[in-house]
Amino acid sequence: MYKIIIFDLDDTLTNDFENTKIAFKRVLEYRNEDFTEEKFLKFRKIDIKTWKDMADGKIINPYENNVKMKTEWIRASRFIKYFGENNISYEEAVKINNIYIDGMKEKVVSRDGAYEIIKYLYDKNYKIIIATNGPLIPLRIKLEKLGINNYINSLFSAEEVGFMKPHKNYYEGLLKKFEISSKKDILFIGDDLEKDIKGGIDNGIDTCWCNYDNKINSNYKCKYEIHNLVELKKIL
Repeated sequence: MYKIIIFDLDDTLTNDFENTKIAFKRVLEYRNEDFTEEKFLKFRKIDIKTWKDMADGKIINPYENNVKMKTEWIRASRFIKYFGENNISYEEAVKINNIYIDGMKEKVVSRDGAYEIIKYLYDKNYKIIIATNGPLIPLRIKLEKLGINNYINSLFSAEEVGFMKPHKNYYEGLLKKFEISSKKDILFIGDDLEKDIKGGIDNGIDTCWCNYDNKINSNYKCKYEIHNLVELKKIL
């Protein structure tokens, strides 16, 4: 039935909590500040809200027509919100974001069964695409550290189109890049109901929700729901 399997990366194939914590520690080290869980959770809350507001169209980006600057601005804005706009310049926030991205490369924690299921799908001749809202450079390094780089056919990032999941322009860019003519050929797999599942449904793509934490889904009718990646063997 399906020919192309598209995976989200962060928190779908990886457990991103520890990864982001290490990256944030590097930021505080640069600022000569001590790390605490309270500080990290404050930043994580800002981080999650920033991306959600961006996806919902609640943030007006001054670089709307410049994909590179648009991405740089939204990433830097997280640190301006965290440290306070009177305490940090835009240029410093950009530098801090680069430190954060470098920190994201240090440790990659895999979801259970990630390597097994990617290898399984590769051996069954599915085309495997990673589609993420995250930047491309850490993405490639994460795949290498997960040991699945050689099994992935292609990558797609929000950086390439200037729009994030679940925006329709993201999915249009994805389909255009890989010259996918039939949406029936695709299964999109992700952990985030708002970004991955809603985005897929709104754009006529079958979705599989990775419900690792046994959450209740009363809003979106995904095609499949799994609690462990290995369960995909029952579907594909």
